[in-house]
Amino acid sequence: MQQSHAKEPTKLKITSDKKQTEGGKLKIQLTDTNKTALSKEIVNITVTDKKGKTVVDDVVKTDTKGKAKLDLNLKKGKYTVNVTYGGNENHTGNTTVQKLTIKEKAKKTTAKNSQSSSSSGSDSGEYKYSQQYGTSIRQYTDSNGVQHIEGVNGMHESYDPSTHMLKGVDENGKEYQGYMG
Repeated sequence: MQQSHAKEPTKLKITSDKKQTEGGKLKIQLTDTNKTALSKEIVNITVTDKKGKTVVDDVVKTDTKGKAKLDLNLKKGKYTVNVTYGGNENHTGNTTVQKLTIKEKAKKTTAKNSQSSSSSGSDSGEYKYSQQYGTSIRQYTDSNGVQHIEGVNGMHESYDPSTHMLKGVDENGKEYQGYMG
């Protein structure tokens, strides 16, 4: 007969503000009851609008400090955030819920300012699993035409088509760069 050991309880906290402007980030932290960070753990995030419609359904992976963040890209309104950790062989799962209010971002007054701060519109804001990268990624192009890829595992890279320069950081924090022909 196998002896089973009791799983240690976890603490799951939403550390970002309950009131944010458009374009804000949701930040969470996962620890055990001794405040020891739980790293490389998958946490599910679901955001629903005031009508109960799911507007974000995504996963993040905690870093070495047990922290993770997700770009919200939500419009002005009231939302409910539900964050769930399923547990592992040593730790129990946990869920936390928080109300979230998104305020409209202040408008820029000059055309020059609004042009330089706008994006190309190709940012979906959603992380999708990529077999090529082996993790969930999000891709976007900034207003300068530079293409970016960010992974929930901490990797990120950028490619500037005007210079053919590729720069990045892999999931182990190692930097790389080179030219793409």
